[in-house]
Amino acid sequence: MTEEGAVKKNDYTDLTLDAIFAVDAQARCISASGACERIFGYKPEEMIGRRMLEFVHPEDQQRTEQSINRVMDGYLQRHFENRYIRKDGQVVYISWSATWSEHHQLRIGVARDITELKFDKGELAARELLSKDSSYWQLSASPRRLISPNSIIVPLSQQDHTVLLTLMSGGECVTRKTIIEALGKDFLDYDQRRLDTQMLRLRRKVNETCGQPLPVNTLRSIGYCFYEPAQILR
Repeated sequence: MTEEGAVKKNDYTDLTLDAIFAVDAQARCISASGACERIFGYKPEEMIGRRMLEFVHPEDQQRTEQSINRVMDGYLQRHFENRYIRKDGQVVYISWSATWSEHHQLRIGVARDITELKFDKGELAARELLSKDSSYWQLSASPRRLISPNSIIVPLSQQDHTVLLTLMSGGECVTRKTIIEALGKDFLDYDQRRLDTQMLRLRRKVNETCGQPLPVNTLRSIGYCFYEPAQILR
């Protein structure tokens, strides 16, 4: 192979599909491979010297800092997922593997774009299902699922879908009686503690799946209120 046709050893990292970063102890980018432009929209020189957290989605910054602290403590981080804001404003989902080199005083991280994979697996909503206003929660009947403002899909049981449908279409206050009757149950015979347990479980499921709290207030002795903008998809 001629010298002209050979690939220099130092250029190998620019041929990888994943982006490779070196970050110092102050979390500032020291070097970045060429793939960072494809993934993040920034050229390497635009990221060097800046703190990586500047690019992280605001909702993911706290747990990203926690992950960084674990790496700095010597923990080998594998497949940590978070979101970044690309230069063009789009959100990209990243899977990170990272380690800290005490000798070099650098954190080495490999970033893989998994956005399309999440769409393929159904963890993110298809673009055409989303309203133009991304601040809306969206409830779909077929298939039964709740779509969060950050485009994460929460699969729903028939009962959960019925409860959310009743809440989203019921105005400022939906009584317990209204919800129980929507479930096809007799209000006088229904153990209302079951409804409280279901709401608690549904809140936990939504928060764990999409990282956002379900916007439902409990109105003591009355019922519930879904207090954020919502759209019902038929």
